Amino acid sequence: MSLSYAESLSYFPHKGKVGMPELTEKTDDLETKLNQLEQMIRQSHHTVVITGAGISTDAGIPDFRGPNGVWTLEKRGEKPTFNTSFEKATPTYTHRALCRLEESNYLHYVITQNIDGLHHRSGLPLDKLAELHGNVFSEECEVCHTQIIRPTSVGSYCRKRTGNICNSMKGRNKNLSCRGKLRDTVLDWEDALPEPALKLSEEHCAKADLCLCLGTSLQIRPCRDLPRKTKKNGGKVVIVNLQKTSMDSIATLVIHERCDRVMKFILGKLNLDFENKSDTNDSEKYSHVKKVIMLSGKDKSGKTYIGTKLAEKLPALFLNINETLKHEYEKTHNCTDVAQATITKWRKDKYCEDPTFLCQKMLEEKDQLCSSNPLWIINGIQFTKEIEFFQQVFHDRLLLVCINASDNVRQQRGWTVDTIESECQLDTNVQWSFIFANNDDDNFTEQMDHLIEKINS
Repeated sequence: MSLSYAESLSYFPHKGKVGMPELTEKTDDLETKLNQLEQMIRQSHHTVVITGAGISTDAGIPDFRGPNGVWTLEKRGEKPTFNTSFEKATPTYTHRALCRLEESNYLHYVITQNIDGLHHRSGLPLDKLAELHGNVFSEECEVCHTQIIRPTSVGSYCRKRTGNICNSMKGRNKNLSCRGKLRDTVLDWEDALPEPALKLSEEHCAKADLCLCLGTSLQIRPCRDLPRKTKKNGGKVVIVNLQKTSMDSIATLVIHERCDRVMKFILGKLNLDFENKSDTNDSEKYSHVKKVIMLSGKDKSGKTYIGTKLAEKLPALFLNINETLKHEYEKTHNCTDVAQATITKWRKDKYCEDPTFLCQKMLEEKDQLCSSNPLWIINGIQFTKEIEFFQQVFHDRLLLVCINASDNVRQQRGWTVDTIESECQLDTNVQWSFIFANNDDDNFTEQMDHLIEKINS
């Protein structure tokens, strides 16, 4: 949480102005200002957005300097309350709206002071995002500087070593991993900002003809000075924040309103709104997903192990249909420790009733994670209809991976002829995107590298 993050920071007395009153626009003034902002966005050739904690409060994450912000309450000798964690928090309307603007070429770069990772989890491309203060889900190698984004919070702050090792393939020998030590990316008060991200932020602001600041009081340097670069080069600065900011004097337009309300108006005017569309429209609901890797193979072929390793390296959300199968059986029959053969027979019966039953249940069960992760690995696909279910939603974003291992190797791993009823039932005419040979004499590392390269292409 932002609280545990705040408590991890070193003592720093100069936290800026806190607890200033929140302001609201008169109805007529608000409509006029929102129409002005819409025209600025339409006319801009290069738009940059700077975001602060105010865009994440609707996700349940406290801000810092608002009336009930972390630093405000600290000054009063109190602690904030909250009802979520970084892992459970999901992107707000504003996060998703920025993705929609970027997809539609209205937005060209996002600079954030937030460490919650919600921009990335909303599907915003990493090359369009500068996380100046770090990301609680991210680790960086202190040797090769590769960044790895995890599906869960790293668990430490202030650039500490996490205890993990970098597995990136570096140098001429591609069979050797870097092995450098990983650190979290979240900055302490006086840590220097990441130079590449800061340089890109300055360059984008300097050439922007519109710099839109959302949910930030712009009190912390050097981020607070970025809008000046836009202003200096003749661009416009717009600030959307409930409180006054340190940059109001240079702004072309200041709007005192919640960011979500402003972005709903803008997307509606640009005919990009998605809130009124049905949640059952899966193609729309999962538009943030960049790629889905579906793993299939016979028992003991190693697909679960490969899927787990892929999820760690990419990183990605790992979904296992067999886990959903077990949960659904136990929930339906109110029992545990059931023989695998019994569960397998029940799966086939359910498949006859509805071939997509488990696919739908898995997405419902993991809805929060699916809604915030742009890369998925789905393990345990057995039937062609299950592939077709996901093809209808993801089309060319789907990668079908077959894991092969010989019967002898599978028997060494515990497979027996008795379990043949639970074998994969996919048709032989499936067009695989990648076939992974997982026998003991196959080059596992080389194949894993080739698969990751294909996923990232």
